[in-house]
Amino acid sequence: MSVDGMGGIRELVTQLRLERLESEVRELRELKKDVAAEAASKLERGQPVSRPEAAAFLGVSTKKLQRMEAQGKLQRLPEMGGSVLYAARDVLRLASAR
Repeated sequence: MSVDGMGGIRELVTQLRLERLESEVRELRELKKDVAAEAASKLERGQPVSRPEAAAFLGVSTKKLQRMEAQGKLQRLPEMGGSVLYAARDVLRLASAR
């Protein structure tokens, strides 16, 4: 096989990988929207939300929420078997401050 032929194969493989990654990114964005919608529903009912739900609702990363905890801007609810939960009022307060 010629070098041009191998280059064409590499380009095709690269294109296929790129298309797969773009598809995965679209799926993740949709999932994030779903998580944010579920969090909004819980918050409307005054229910606590998990760290990933709070992050999706606020549009920040979970790491950012951890930094906010360290700064005293957000407090987690008492231990829930390893899960991190935040009170609805605290998450809504942060959302209104933005």
